[in-house]
Amino acid sequence: MKQMQLRQALDAMAQTPGVDGCALVEIETGMVWHHAGSIDDVQTFAEAASDYWRLHKRLSPQFEKLGDLRASIMVHTQGRLTMLPCGKGILLLALTRRQSTTDWAQWQKETRKLALLVEDL
Repeated sequence: MKQMQLRQALDAMAQTPGVDGCALVEIETGMVWHHAGSIDDVQTFAEAASDYWRLHKRLSPQFEKLGDLRASIMVHTQGRLTMLPCGKGILLLALTRRQSTTDWAQWQKETRKLALLVEDL
């Protein structure tokens, strides 16, 4: 039942205006739990993107004065990868267009709700 709620919540987030796809990814392994959206390669992007987060984790002592990493955004010529922690050991990855109209404040609120579902598993 909880898995179904998690999938439904992720599907709803993938329907957010400006979001082309999203995924929940285990940080340590890069394993994709669930993915949704209109991009076929969202799973491939998600697995690879978790390396960005792990790199920061390895280098975190150099960034200690800045505090904990709350989000990572990689801007490419054809789109943007946005990663946020979503529960213990899990990332939420969003693929958006460069000129996305996504309401990121609302996205963070939805991410917190999703994190509660992740923590209940």
